[in-house]
Amino acid sequence: MRVGIIGGGAAGLTSAWLLSEQHEVTLFEKDDRLGGHAHTIEIDARGQRIHVDAGFQFFGAGESYARFNRLLDILEVARTAYPATLTVFHERYQHPVVLPPFRNGCPVWASLTPTAICHMLRLRSFLSGVPAFLERHEMTLTIGEYIQAQHLPKRFVDDFLYPLLLSFWCVELSEFRGFAAYNALFYLGANMPAGLSPPSQSEITGGLKVYIDALVRGLGTTRIRIDAGIRRVTREIDGYAVDDANGTRHTFDHVLIATNARQAADLIESVPELEARAAELRRFRYFDTTIAIHGDRRLMPRSNAAWSVVNARWDGAHSSLSIWSPARGLPVFKSWVTFDQALPEPLYAVTTYEHGKIDTDYFDAQRRLKDMQGQHGLWLAGLYTDDADSHESAIRSAITVAQRLAPDSPRLAQLLG
Repeated sequence: MRVGIIGGGAAGLTSAWLLSEQHEVTLFEKDDRLGGHAHTIEIDARGQRIHVDAGFQFFGAGESYARFNRLLDILEVARTAYPATLTVFHERYQHPVVLPPFRNGCPVWASLTPTAICHMLRLRSFLSGVPAFLERHEMTLTIGEYIQAQHLPKRFVDDFLYPLLLSFWCVELSEFRGFAAYNALFYLGANMPAGLSPPSQSEITGGLKVYIDALVRGLGTTRIRIDAGIRRVTREIDGYAVDDANGTRHTFDHVLIATNARQAADLIESVPELEARAAELRRFRYFDTTIAIHGDRRLMPRSNAAWSVVNARWDGAHSSLSIWSPARGLPVFKSWVTFDQALPEPLYAVTTYEHGKIDTDYFDAQRRLKDMQGQHGLWLAGLYTDDADSHESAIRSAITVAQRLAPDSPRLAQLLG
C-alpha cells in the first residue's frame, strides 16, 4: 500500500521504520531537520564543541521506557547511565534542598537545615504512594485535588512540593493545579530512587541526534521530504490526496498524521468524514516553552556545591528548570526561561517548543480517539495518543499503527521482543 506520513518526529520516523518493509512510504517534515523534540544542538563552549539536547532528554532503563530502550538496542545505539541529582531553591533567598544532600561524598551543609531535612523526609513519604496511584491509571483527578487529599503541611506544599512539580512544566501555578495528577506525577513515580540514592537516568553519547540518524539510516526505500510543509489533506474515492506547500499533490491509500494534535486538526478539518476526530483533536491544548542553552550561573544555586543535574528555581510565583551535566564539568546549562525578563548570557542557543497542557480533557480525548483509529484510512501517532506525555508514548503510538497496517513486519516483532 501507499502510506503517507506527515511529521518527522519520533512517532513519524518510528512508524516509517516499521512500515517501510511492507509498504511504499513517503514521509513529510515541514522543518529542515528530522527528530521533532529529539533535538540535539552543537555549541562551542570555552573552545569545546559539545552536544546538548534542547528538547526531550530524560529517560531511564526501566519499564517506563521499555519500548524506547528496545528500539535503541535494535539500532545499536549505546547509552550510559548517570545519577539524576536534584536541587530545589528559591531564586532570591536560596534555601537549597539538595537530593541527596551529598556531593562527591561530602555533605552539602546548606541543605542540612531542619527545614530542608523535613522537606526531604516528607517528599520520600509523599512519593511512596505515587506508584500505587499510577498503577490505577486514574486520569480524572487533578494534581491540585491529589495534593489536597494528602493533607500535607502548607509550608511543604507551597515552598517545596509545588515548586518542584511545577518546574517541569513552566506554566502558571493556577493552571498547573488543573493538570492531570497521573501525568504530573508520572516522571517522579516512574523513577523512584532507593534510599538516599538519586534515580538513574540514561543518555546517548553525542545526543539524541545519534538515535534519530540511526532510525533514518534504516528507512530504506522510504521517500523523505524535508522542508515540506503540508497545506491540506483531502479525501478521495480510493484514499487521500496530500497537498504540500509547493502545490504538489501526492496520493495515498492510507495517511498517518504524526504531528501534534493541533496541527493534525488543522490538516483534516475540511474532511467531512473526519469531523468527529477533528473535534476531539481540538480538545488538546498547547502552550509555548522557551528553552535556552547558556552559561549564565545566575540561573543556578549560588553555591556550586548545591548544583545538581536537575535544578528547580522558584521565585515565589514561577518555577523553572535548569539542567547541568556534572560529567561535562563545564558551566553549560539548559534552562526553561519562559517567564524570565531577559535571556541569559552567554547565550549559545534558544528554541521554543509547543507543549501539551496535560489536563483531564487531554486523557478523555485520548481515550475517544483510540476508538476512531484507522477509520476511513486515517491514522494518528504521537505522544498525545498513548498514555503519559513521554517519548515512550511516541514510540508506542507507532507500534499501535504498525500492528494494524503491518502486523507481519519483522521489525515490529523485534520491537515487541
